[in-house]
Amino acid sequence: MGLLDNLLNAFLKATDPRPRYTEARCLLYKNSVGGCDKCHQACPKGAVRLEGWRVELDEVLCTGCGLCTGVCPGLALEYPLGGIQEALIRGKGQLRCSKAEGKGEEVLCLGRLTPGLLAEAGSRFGRVVLARGDCDRCPIGGASVPEHLARMAEEARRYFPVEVEVRQGELPGEKVGRRELFQALLGSAKRTAADLVPELPLPQEPEEKGLPAELRLRLLAASRAEEVAWPRIRVEEGCTLCPVCTNVCPTGAVYRVREGEEYALKLKVEACTGCGACVESCPPQVIRLEAAPKEELGQELELFRGRPPWYDL
Repeated sequence: MGLLDNLLNAFLKATDPRPRYTEARCLLYKNSVGGCDKCHQACPKGAVRLEGWRVELDEVLCTGCGLCTGVCPGLALEYPLGGIQEALIRGKGQLRCSKAEGKGEEVLCLGRLTPGLLAEAGSRFGRVVLARGDCDRCPIGGASVPEHLARMAEEARRYFPVEVEVRQGELPGEKVGRRELFQALLGSAKRTAADLVPELPLPQEPEEKGLPAELRLRLLAASRAEEVAWPRIRVEEGCTLCPVCTNVCPTGAVYRVREGEEYALKLKVEACTGCGACVESCPPQVIRLEAAPKEELGQELELFRGRPPWYDL
C-alpha cells in the first residue's frame, strides 16, 4: 500500500465519527447473562444497533458525541484518549465543548470525557473545569450530556478525589482576542494535519501495560491518590471452578490456571472494570463486587483454589 493510500485511509479514519468497537470486550458478544444494551440506551441519535450478538454503529447517524463510550462496561467502545488528555494538560484542567464560546482547549463534545480522563486531569490539577454550550439544542450530544458528566465524575472519584465543575458558557479567563483566535486556529490546523499522517508501528508494550487506554489513565490517577476504591471481585465458598467468569470477562482480569490436580482462580486487579458480568453469569452465584485498596493495584490476587468436582469427569 502506497503513501497516498495510507493518507486516504488515515483521512477516512479521522473523519469517521464513530468510536472504535472492540468485539472481544463487548458483553453482548461475550454472552454475559443479561447481555448489555447500555450503549444503545445512551445514544441520543439512534446510531447504535444491537444485531447478531454485536454492536453496529451507523456512520450517518453517529455524531461522535462519545456518550456510548462512557457507559460501556467492558470498554468495547472507545475513542483515542491521548489527544483529549493532551488538551486537558494544555488547558491546565480546563476544557470546553465545540459549541461553547470563548478561548481554551476544546473537544467535539464533553460526552467524550471518561472517568479515566477526569481522574488523571484531577490528579495533575486537583480541579477540572468544563464549559458546555446549550446542550438542549445541541445537534451533537443533546440534553443528556450534563447528567452523563455527573456520572463520569462520580466514577472518576473512585481513582482520584477530583473536583469537577461543569458550567454553561465560557471558561474562566479573559475573552479571546484576534491574535489568540488566529493562534488557536493555527494550532488546531496543525493538530488536524498531524492526525492525518499514518502512524509508524509502535514497539510492543510490556504485558503489564497491555491495558485499554482508559484503564491506564485510571491507574495513573490512582498512583497519585492516597486512597482509591478500585472495583474488584471476591469469590465465596461454593465456587465450582468452571470457566464461565473467565469467559465473560471483557478485559481478561479474571483467569484460571491449573496446578497439578488443583485449579486456581486469579484476578489482575487493575484490569477489572467492575462491569459485573462475572457476577451475573456465575452459575452458583458466589461472586461479589467490592472495592480494592491502592495496595492491591498491580497485584494478581488468588480468588479461589481447589480440586473441581468435575475433575474426574
